[in-house]
Amino acid sequence: MELYEKVREQRNSLNFFARKLGLQITRIDKDYAEGELPVDETFTNPQGSVQGGAMFTLADAVGGAAAGCCGNRIATVDASFHYLRPGLHTSLLKARTRLVKSGSMLTVVDVSVFDQDDTLLSEGIFTYIVMKTSIFD
Repeated sequence: MELYEKVREQRNSLNFFARKLGLQITRIDKDYAEGELPVDETFTNPQGSVQGGAMFTLADAVGGAAAGCCGNRIATVDASFHYLRPGLHTSLLKARTRLVKSGSMLTVVDVSVFDQDDTLLSEGIFTYIVMKTSIFD
């Protein structure tokens, strides 16, 4: 099994909070990740829009998967997140990443969150510290 698939499986199995929500990392490649979060009414706010915390959680998890794509343990140290459109009538959130900077200590990832129709809902810049240990240790 290739490294990125092993990392994807490990991240999905060890992230108990994400598992409880139904969040899955669906793809990891070098400095890149994608993920999904199925949405039902329990993920909505009183206005009927997807709760902002659900979008942020997906973005952080997928950004972290990109930052830790080679198996390093990572931790979020900073984020700037922008809600661009309400997630009305949303059944699935999808996130995709773009690497901004990969360093030996810090990695910065741009994460975009879309609905099931690929409408951009939110976007953020996440900074992760790269630890010198592996998720396989």
